[in-house]
Amino acid sequence: MAKRGSNKPKFREDFGVFICEHVLNDNKKILQVTRDMEGDWQFTCGDDIADEASDLHLVAVGGLIQRDKTLSDAVILEPGQGIERAATYKDWETFTLEE
Repeated sequence: MAKRGSNKPKFREDFGVFICEHVLNDNKKILQVTRDMEGDWQFTCGDDIADEASDLHLVAVGGLIQRDKTLSDAVILEPGQGIERAATYKDWETFTLEE
């Protein structure tokens, strides 16, 4: 018998992702998600200059998704891709990372 519900991929709640210190300490909203060429995930505030100078922290993605359900959209990203938005009420736009 077929199961009900969607077979949509999703993150495990305990899956580890990196966040910038602005999201961790300053409670900034996540405006950019990237999956680098090695497959590591970064959920950041989107301020590229500040993010380059900040330390990244490993956290479980489940808590982030509880605060913002749209972050689960990132699960479909392939290595070398990202999504970003200008504000939390805007739609995500996909981009490709430069090597």
